[in-house]
Amino acid sequence: MSAGSYKFGDRAQTAAPANRAEPTIPTPHAGAATVNADNPWPGLLAFREADQDYFEGRRTETEDLFRLAMRERLTVFFGLSGLGKSSLLQAGLFPLLRRESILPVYIRLDFSSANLDLIAQVKSAIARQAELADIEAPAVDPDETLWEYFHRQQSEFWTRRNRPVMPLIAFDQFEEIFTLGRLDTQRAQATETLLGQLADLAEGRAPAALKEWLDEHPDNARNFTFARHPYKVLFGIREDFLPELEVLRERMPSVALNRLRLQRMNGSAALRVVAQAEHLIDLPVAEKVVRFVAAGRSGVPLENLEVEPALLSVVCRELNGKRQNLHEPKITESLLEGSHDQVLNDFYQRTVSDLPVEVRSFIEERLLTVSGFRDSIALENALNLPGVTGDSINQLVERRLLRREDRGGVQRLELTHDLLTGVVRASRDHRHQQEAAEKARLRLFEEQERERQLLNQQREEEQKERAKRELRRTRRVAVIFALLTIAAIAGLIGAIHSRSEMQKAGRDAQKAREEAERQTNYAKYQYTIAQEAVNRIQQSLLIRQAALSGDQEKLNGLLSKLRQNDNIQFGAVASDLHYKSGGYDIYKFELFPRPETLPSGKDAIAFITYLADHPTFQNTLLTAGQKREFRASYTGWGCLHRIVALTEYADPIKSPTVTVFDMCKLLGDGWYRGQ
Repeated sequence: MSAGSYKFGDRAQTAAPANRAEPTIPTPHAGAATVNADNPWPGLLAFREADQDYFEGRRTETEDLFRLAMRERLTVFFGLSGLGKSSLLQAGLFPLLRRESILPVYIRLDFSSANLDLIAQVKSAIARQAELADIEAPAVDPDETLWEYFHRQQSEFWTRRNRPVMPLIAFDQFEEIFTLGRLDTQRAQATETLLGQLADLAEGRAPAALKEWLDEHPDNARNFTFARHPYKVLFGIREDFLPELEVLRERMPSVALNRLRLQRMNGSAALRVVAQAEHLIDLPVAEKVVRFVAAGRSGVPLENLEVEPALLSVVCRELNGKRQNLHEPKITESLLEGSHDQVLNDFYQRTVSDLPVEVRSFIEERLLTVSGFRDSIALENALNLPGVTGDSINQLVERRLLRREDRGGVQRLELTHDLLTGVVRASRDHRHQQEAAEKARLRLFEEQERERQLLNQQREEEQKERAKRELRRTRRVAVIFALLTIAAIAGLIGAIHSRSEMQKAGRDAQKAREEAERQTNYAKYQYTIAQEAVNRIQQSLLIRQAALSGDQEKLNGLLSKLRQNDNIQFGAVASDLHYKSGGYDIYKFELFPRPETLPSGKDAIAFITYLADHPTFQNTLLTAGQKREFRASYTGWGCLHRIVALTEYADPIKSPTVTVFDMCKLLGDGWYRGQ
């Protein structure tokens, strides 16, 4: 069977040749498609085999990988994160393998099980894929190695039409062997067992333990075939983990012999990805989308641009979502806005903005490792966490932030793509900083409360000691008074003295009561200050969430409660970046408060957040602190008529204020054109 006999082209050309209208192995119906005609871009999800009709732009790479897989037992397929390795495997390679009587077995190892058995996972995946494709597969013996499973006499795979089939075991995201597979001793042992058996498969050698046993029982050698290797193996791995793979070369030399590196798409291939949906986007607009994602100027040929497919898919899906919300027939250039990082950040913030804070905490704490790698969690465990419900999980899956997969009969949740890890980690770090600041405030309050209680205790003890002294003094006076009653004059003098002492004791008791009342009032005042600080933090968070979610009515309502501050005056500058987009000159715009108008002392400013409301720049938050001199910037073709500057103060109980100004007016009359 010659891989060179196949032709690859666009979607119409990638169908099977006329003499092979249907694949030898049918595509199973398990797993719903991720795209359709009205939503042909999956965003951060990978294309599945059922999506092959919408998979574009990887014609040459698919052909190259197919040839390598047909040539050798082991193929290593590597590339940077975000280049679409999983999509190319499932929607590109797998359909071609089926036409050559190769059964693709997609495997994503699950390292979460308490009793981890990676070998059993591989065997289970083979059996499941064979059943879905209606293929008769050898029975599985849980005690035998993978080499024994494939090399037993009569260990063959057959279609219902009695055609032999060869399985190709495709390990996607194989780098997790070196991350999740080494988290603890149990995982490391299971990983080492799997790597040993994969090395035997790749090199076509019998396991050492089996060799020793056959040396002692030579008659059993006829139960195995040693010259035939009826299987193939493929590792899909991130490029930055190649050094880890190189460590395996001593026992698995084949990992260095049959490799394919997946690189970024060029602009021409990316244009085919976007323009395939000609009923949703016109070709000139599709080209502008490609240049936007590639950050390429209009004069650079498309062939010279580099595009990350995952980011391109996210941008296309976001644009299509805006089109649907606006009930527009096609995607227009006016929907393009922001930057690459901003697209991902806005996607994440908008996805979680209307969900409880516990859900956001679940995403950031349970679906990322401490060092920032993707992690997964069983669905049933997630639903036992505070604030996490089935409805919120369904919303996150529908919005393409989370992926729900069945692994070994257990449904697990994870982020849809590695591209999201940076955004989620940044949000987690920012939240941790806020929580640390709040804990510091609470600790300060608690320390002040302890000091107050200690002071009150000391004062109470002093008052008790003073009262005892006064009591002893009173008793002595009483004795003297009794003795002096013998003499009338002496008794009169004693009575006068006793009365004076009692009056003094009464005044001291009154002072003690007043001091206790003053301390109680001070404690109430400190508690009020702490509560006000918490209220200010919550107030700022509500304003940001309303802005990010686009709830203009809620945002205006929150801002209307704040005091207008006209004492702070703002300025703006524009720097020509000397290139165009959509027919407009592109500038870098900067916003800043004039230093001489900034308050100081107890009214000092902590942050200024600029809320920009513009047809191509809606409700965007730009936050700047003192280290950046409260300056914020964005890149675009137009100035903004209305900027709301939300000012937060260093004093935690001081309420934020707002200043509304016209940026175009600050730049001068020349900036009013076209706005």
